[in-house]
Amino acid sequence: MYIVIMCHSCGRLLLARKDQRTRQCPNCEARINTERARVIAAAASAREASELIRALKQKKEQDSLGSWL
Repeated sequence: MYIVIMCHSCGRLLLARKDQRTRQCPNCEARINTERARVIAAAASAREASELIRALKQKKEQDSLGSWL
């Protein structure tokens, strides 16, 4: 089982195993406690979680573009 979490420092979406205790953000290098992190989604496989992250990023970009217009 995998989870999609959000970095508390920069807001980047990250992939982590459900049993993983910490994860380091590759963007800002913050150490994230996965047990206390904001869980955005859960997935059965790493591939599925990666696809969820891609879809969430794309939706966020579309939402911000819509507010710009």
